[in-house]
Amino acid sequence: MSKTLFRCPNTGMNVQHHVGEASSETKDGAVVVVSCPACARIHLVNVATGRLVSDPRSQS
Repeated sequence: MSKTLFRCPNTGMNVQHHVGEASSETKDGAVVVVSCPACARIHLVNVATGRLVSDPRSQS
């Protein structure tokens, strides 16, 4: 299992999410839907960078 770390935009807390290695989700640039334990909302996270899709820095 690989891990992705991202910052919840609602709480500011660092959140760790586990992604299965056998899954196609682990490809570079893949985006996964994460149910955030910090705020109980859904976030879209880039697996390779750990950044949220809504993060302006991830748009480059």
